[in-house]
Amino acid sequence: MGHRNRKVALLDSPSDNIQMAEPSPPPSQKEPPLLDVHPIHAPVRAWRDFFVHIATIVVGLCIAVGIQQTVEIVHNHYQLAELRRALRLERQHNYETHAANTVAWRWGTAELENNLLVFQYLQQHPGTPQEKLPGVLLWLTSNYEFLSAAWDAAHQSGLVTLLPREEIEANSSLYSILKKINDVQFESARALEEAELYDLSDADPSHLNPAQIDTEIQLTEAALNAAFLRGALLRNLQGAAPDFPATLRSEELKEIRHAPRQATSELLGAARALTMERLKAAGYVSSKPASEKN
Repeated sequence: MGHRNRKVALLDSPSDNIQMAEPSPPPSQKEPPLLDVHPIHAPVRAWRDFFVHIATIVVGLCIAVGIQQTVEIVHNHYQLAELRRALRLERQHNYETHAANTVAWRWGTAELENNLLVFQYLQQHPGTPQEKLPGVLLWLTSNYEFLSAAWDAAHQSGLVTLLPREEIEANSSLYSILKKINDVQFESARALEEAELYDLSDADPSHLNPAQIDTEIQLTEAALNAAFLRGALLRNLQGAAPDFPATLRSEELKEIRHAPRQATSELLGAARALTMERLKAAGYVSSKPASEKN
């Protein structure tokens, strides 16, 4: 048998005749929108525009700094006004305290001088009954404390630096004296309490023995000396702050120390001259005018 030549027609694959559609992306994977970038409205094209831009920035900064400084100035002005108001109120209180201490000093000094007289009488006339003594013992002296809370708070907060230098120096001097007076008044009160300790066992001073009377005289003199220092400081306060009320006279302080009388001073003229020569050799210069030197 003879072989027939068969022609086999090769068919193209289905993919060659059918166009496949690409799958669409799922909804969750949509492409994000593109950013809309706008061009610069006024691009810097010259030195003039550059300097205008810089000047605008500088002016803005100056305005901001100026506003901040203005706020600080207003705030400091308000704080300074409040500080001066607090100091003024505290000063007014200390005016009243100064006047009260002046009166209390006179009363207390009179009491101590009276008590010293009673003890000295007992020393010279031991065994004298209480009703025969030239007075009764009184220990009623009062002390009134000066305030410094406003000034102390100003230091702690740093507000004191807002004051002019002159005000700082004046207030520092004033409050320094006030503190000294408070300290001396405290010591004066302690001396007074020590002098009155005898009444813990017996309030009748005529029952004291000679040694106890001697001790009471010493303690009363110590209290009187503390009162003298207190009075001297009260006078110094008015000297440093003349706006404070009138206070003690120098004559009142001299009465405590019992300064020599004029006749005694004349008798001591030669001895005083020798003393002054020694002092002058040490560089002493008298602050009194020549008319008062004797």
